[in-house]
Amino acid sequence: MTGPRTLRAIIGAVSAVTLGILTAGCGQTGASAAKKVAEVAQYTKADRTNMLIAGAKKEKRLVWYTTVITNQIAQPLANAFHRKYPFITVQLYRGDSGTVAQKMIQEYRTRSYRVDLIDGTSTSAMLQRTGFLQPFRSPELASYPAQFKDPSGYWGAELLYYMVLARNTKLVPSGQTPRTYQDLLDPKWKGKLAWSTSSGSGAPTFVGNILTSMGQARGTAYLHQLAGQGIHNVNSSGRSVLDQVVAGQFPLALQVFNDQVDFSKAAGAPVDWVPLQPVTGQVSRISLAARAPHPDAAMLFLDFMFSKEGQQIVRQRGGIPASPQVEALRPTLKPGPGRFTADYIQDRAATQLSHWSDVYQQLFVQGG
Repeated sequence: MTGPRTLRAIIGAVSAVTLGILTAGCGQTGASAAKKVAEVAQYTKADRTNMLIAGAKKEKRLVWYTTVITNQIAQPLANAFHRKYPFITVQLYRGDSGTVAQKMIQEYRTRSYRVDLIDGTSTSAMLQRTGFLQPFRSPELASYPAQFKDPSGYWGAELLYYMVLARNTKLVPSGQTPRTYQDLLDPKWKGKLAWSTSSGSGAPTFVGNILTSMGQARGTAYLHQLAGQGIHNVNSSGRSVLDQVVAGQFPLALQVFNDQVDFSKAAGAPVDWVPLQPVTGQVSRISLAARAPHPDAAMLFLDFMFSKEGQQIVRQRGGIPASPQVEALRPTLKPGPGRFTADYIQDRAATQLSHWSDVYQQLFVQGG
């Protein structure tokens, strides 16, 4: 897993040479390739879909670097897209936000342009600063609320996440489950909590939510107390942490996705979730690569992802759709019906994630 400090160093190094990378060379590895992607991404005339289909038939495939759980949502989406457009094969690579961002950055440093689409809760914020993303237009985003699409076109929301407390129902009875952030400080939970180290959706974003909701002074004091609880740092994804809760390795996990808990619970796993308010709200954002080798196929997929058809698949697989036209399979996964409030922290994360990561490292890794 890529740590936040490593990513900041890579991004800083790459930013200095971004312009040269994006304009160097010739043919499909030169400026003409970037121009082709831009033209496809911004095309809005009436023949748009037919043009994309014609181009995609020549391209035959697309490459998607995703943070979305493969068997739950990403592969079903890819399969449905292939059924609709059988001449396009979708190649998936999965990692967390930091991992997929680093993979793209390393490839672009060597002028190896493989990826077409890339997503994650913090991926677009990392990559926008490098210039490796291409703004796009999709008519399917017209109905989306402003907070679920970038005004400059760098990303659109594919699905929503709400970060909650998960408990193993065999190990923690409902009546003993923490219900507030303050409850986590109870001495009986010392050594029994776990969370992911992922910079985009794990412990650093928990820190950010606390500092935002409580304020710097009170939030910092709280985090110092929480650090005394000996939280287990799991160097893996939130899904992996949840799997360990299911297996009974940890009684409780912080900052995991409520839809993933719900998905596992529906399959018979001994897990449930509790919203510690305010819940960290996150938007999984999908973006188009500036040098996408298959731009027509990529834009067709973006249209499909944002459409009611694509969002219905997200819903059917237990995810939380971003489209206002498609409700979650269980409406209680979302604020309002779920009787919890959410703070969407991603815009602040773009500028404050490094600070949150430093606080996390100091208190929960270095011990103080």
